[in-house]
Amino acid sequence: MNNDNENLKNAMIIKNLTLFFGGFLLFTDVFFLAVGIVYDMPLIRYLIYVKLVINTTNIYLILKKHYLVSTVIIYVVIMAMMVVGIISMGTRPAFQLYALGMLICVSYNGYLHNRILKKELPFMLMMGIHVLLYTGMLLYARFREPLYTYPQSAVDILVIFNSVATFSIVILYAFLFHNVAIHSEEKLEKMALMDKLTGLYNRHYLLAFLDHTGPRNPEDRWIAMLDIDDFKKINDSYGHNCGDFILHEIAAMIRDVCKNCIVCRWGGEEFIILSNINECSTEVLETLRKNIENREFIFEGNTIHATVTIGECRYETGQSNDKYGYPWLTKS
Repeated sequence: MNNDNENLKNAMIIKNLTLFFGGFLLFTDVFFLAVGIVYDMPLIRYLIYVKLVINTTNIYLILKKHYLVSTVIIYVVIMAMMVVGIISMGTRPAFQLYALGMLICVSYNGYLHNRILKKELPFMLMMGIHVLLYTGMLLYARFREPLYTYPQSAVDILVIFNSVATFSIVILYAFLFHNVAIHSEEKLEKMALMDKLTGLYNRHYLLAFLDHTGPRNPEDRWIAMLDIDDFKKINDSYGHNCGDFILHEIAAMIRDVCKNCIVCRWGGEEFIILSNINECSTEVLETLRKNIENREFIFEGNTIHATVTIGECRYETGQSNDKYGYPWLTKS
């Protein structure tokens, strides 16, 4: 369920990003058309007329969820805008900035398409074309004069617009990459500290917690170990799927009873409960034991009874928690 929700969320990101670029291109069309009309730029105007048709069609493709085709169209249109801009006006209006801005866009969109839609963007081909076009246009501008010469005011307007647009795109995608990195780290950290079967913390989390934190009142910190009796017999009699079911259900019961405690799966059928004495007293642990003993676990038509043994002791700050030495385990 969590994976489905995450995939749905990422699919929405793809849709919104593609729509953003589709809308961005339509906005640039209107802007460049206005500049082309005011400063009498026929080539720019004709290009914008074509782009308006392409970009309007592209919005339709996005709404029909043809994200891969739409992404390629957006890439081609922006690169074409750079080429025509440099040929007609040279490098002064900074159309070449779009080529640099597209690097991070293609990279991120390629990641999303591959991870979520399971469709490969022709990433290396696009990067190769990208480098060739960018280098070729710079060489062209170095040895050839632009087709048209326009007033400095027109050039200034285009420089400002192209710079702001490109840096806005780069900042947006840098922010998205940052979020991806943070989310991935959080997900990996959660996987490292949580037991997937029961949803409880694992041994690594508990030991890290004990090593790096201490209670305000150490004398009130108690630790208990819960062990499922004859768990191997359950696995042998009903199968390991049933054993996993019992572990999951007992973990849920521990969470329900020991609400304010740190509960972890220590390993196998063993659980650790770390708490203050007032939060998880002997009476609370006895209630938990009886609840488990009195419950009938139903699995694939079979009724299974399980019992647990719970031992507890005071946890003293400074006790060894090295690889094999857990003195509080022997006490509990």
